[in-house]
Amino acid sequence: MDLKRDRRCIRRIQWAALLAMLATAMLSTVHAIPVTDLREFAPLHGRYAPAGDCARAPRIVVDGAGFAFEGGPTLPKATAPEFAAGWFGARYEGIAHVFLPYAEEPRPLVLTFNAGEQPGRLAVEAGDFGYPGGPVLPERYRPYVAASPYMKCR
Repeated sequence: MDLKRDRRCIRRIQWAALLAMLATAMLSTVHAIPVTDLREFAPLHGRYAPAGDCARAPRIVVDGAGFAFEGGPTLPKATAPEFAAGWFGARYEGIAHVFLPYAEEPRPLVLTFNAGEQPGRLAVEAGDFGYPGGPVLPERYRPYVAASPYMKCR
């Protein structure tokens, strides 16, 4: 009798674990759309710096051609980013926009414009790096993440 109950309990735990893994996999799937330029995102264009003070570095410049990273380690201009349209889910209606500046995997950076629903705020986070047990973010990207959040220059 106890053996039968134990087996049912184990099956329930196994099913719960499977469902949890599937839910996590579905949530972590981000649909990113490759874009050839950022002309359609003109409201995001400008210079971004820590606290909006362009005398400070590092800075991120956004224009129709893509993203440029200044005042820190040299990074190539990101001219073929991906727009992560589904980052916040299908029903998201806020003002934030998420981009993956370097489309190749692993993706080092995630740029969130209007972060926290605050116009002009840019959050820069490590993408496929820096999570517990995962690969370390390469040194050249760290200053850009450490200076986050940025604001559009005044």
